[in-house]
Amino acid sequence: MWNRLLITGAAGEIGTVIRTAVTQSARCVRLHDRRTIADQSAGVETMQGDLAEPGIALAATQGVDCVIHLAGVPRETGGTHADILQANVIGCHQLFEAARINGVRRVIFASSNHVIGFYPAEDTVGTTEPPRPSGIYGATKVFGEALGRLYADKHGIEVACLRIGAFRARPGNARELGAWISHGDMARLARCCVEAPPFHFLVLYGVSANARARWGRDETARTHIGFNPIDDAEVFASEIEAIAPEPGSIEARFHGGTVCRLGFSGDEARVSRPPARAP
Repeated sequence: MWNRLLITGAAGEIGTVIRTAVTQSARCVRLHDRRTIADQSAGVETMQGDLAEPGIALAATQGVDCVIHLAGVPRETGGTHADILQANVIGCHQLFEAARINGVRRVIFASSNHVIGFYPAEDTVGTTEPPRPSGIYGATKVFGEALGRLYADKHGIEVACLRIGAFRARPGNARELGAWISHGDMARLARCCVEAPPFHFLVLYGVSANARARWGRDETARTHIGFNPIDDAEVFASEIEAIAPEPGSIEARFHGGTVCRLGFSGDEARVSRPPARAP
């Protein structure tokens, strides 16, 4: 059991769902967000501030053993590019550096499936392929994973990067029949990462046990943390299979779906080709 667990972005969609699941994993849980958090539960602390601002991350991580870092702009359309970069690059760096200074032992970083968004949708993609982000948001998550690797290798912090799929109470379209992660499975994943035995650096996909999943199962990482998702989007298939992009469209051709289409001005044929291999 950790002495103090910090959840950044605790007032957000995922933070609100996972709080209860991890409260028994630490003697004290600290909830942090830019927004006010009203939680008077025993063993819960609340803090407010922007992690990208000087000193905020240092204060948030003081006395903390383990961090679940959810804070940031959560999607491509969540703000301007400047907003996304400020929160997801500057804020993320401030968090990792503060964790180093304050002796945090473990950081669980909320990455995204959008780090591999421009791989062809029919391909099964694991965690060892080069990143192909679907937008600026995905690119910032590539940066966060690289930062996690650096702080694991250079400073000995245990880092787990979770490539979270479509987090919903229920899937909303045909793409999410493979990409969905349920509220219950997300809560289970968070708790497994918090309670896992020591590790160095892990990358794994945060998706439910979907029959149509096209992302690597990461058995080594999942086995280490003991994560066994139990929900399957297939139970919703008859309701949402028709909610699908036009065949051959950009959103149908790539893992990143509609995010790949936003602002697209490239050559689809070139994107679809496998990345060139070094001689």
